[in-house]
Amino acid sequence: MATLFSQEQHGHLVPYIAALHASCITADHMAGPFVPPLKHEKLLAWWKERIAEANRGARVILDDTETGPFRAEMDAVLVQQSSRRQGCARALVGALEAEAARRGRSLLLVHVESDSVAETAFVHFGYTEIGRVPQYSRFPPNGKKPATFFYKDLSSPSYGRSP
Repeated sequence: MATLFSQEQHGHLVPYIAALHASCITADHMAGPFVPPLKHEKLLAWWKERIAEANRGARVILDDTETGPFRAEMDAVLVQQSSRRQGCARALVGALEAEAARRGRSLLLVHVESDSVAETAFVHFGYTEIGRVPQYSRFPPNGKKPATFFYKDLSSPSYGRSP
């Protein structure tokens, strides 16, 4: 079972999580809610709000809908550059998949920047590409980047097998 974020146990890590997020944006040009130039205070406030949502039960983060109670979406999987190519992303995604399955979520969705390390990773993790959306997110200074959308059916007999 995955260890979920706990304010008591993990609250001291929030500045580091914000710094990791900033690193992924600046070094990898990751698309997301922010564009450079970044202000650490803004990222820190954003993460504190996400954590407050989780503490209120508004974020685990599983949306309850009548049409998709079996569905979950991954927002972002962040791995420090120095820890890449060591199985960290696979372990994080595996933990997210296990937690989703434990909570009755059999269909996982994720979208990532096209032509990115993340896109390659999700293919290796057994996710099926749905398609690409051109000009999906802003990219400084004046450009836009495409995104690739994926899904994985955890109820599939092939789930759990390494690709």
